[in-house]
Amino acid sequence: MSQSKATVLVTGGAGYIGSHAVLALLEAGYDVVVLDNLVYGHRDIVEDVLKVKLIVGDTNDRVLLDNLFSDYDISAVMHFAAYAYVGESVTDPAKYYRNNVTGTLTLLEAMVAASIKKLVFSSTCAT
Repeated sequence: MSQSKATVLVTGGAGYIGSHAVLALLEAGYDVVVLDNLVYGHRDIVEDVLKVKLIVGDTNDRVLLDNLFSDYDISAVMHFAAYAYVGESVTDPAKYYRNNVTGTLTLLEAMVAASIKKLVFSSTCAT
């Protein structure tokens, strides 16, 4: 991936790790689009501090993803959109499965359809 203003989609970019990835990408000269459902993310970090395009939505929304990949010249995806609270994952595993597993699969399918072949996938977990 060259650094000639390539555009990177950062899912979960309004969260702690995602927002730091956005900052590093901006410092390296990339354009960034953030996709975040704002369940745990912070709109003000993206819009007021990082000043990048924020799309409020979910990785399970295939139509949204297809439109996003059609509207922006995305060359790579950094995927941080995940729920990561151990206690909550035990009490509501279906919520975590839908977001972390099916959301990732939907994102991957949309990437394949859009011929986007570069993915950085990272996961964190806290107790």
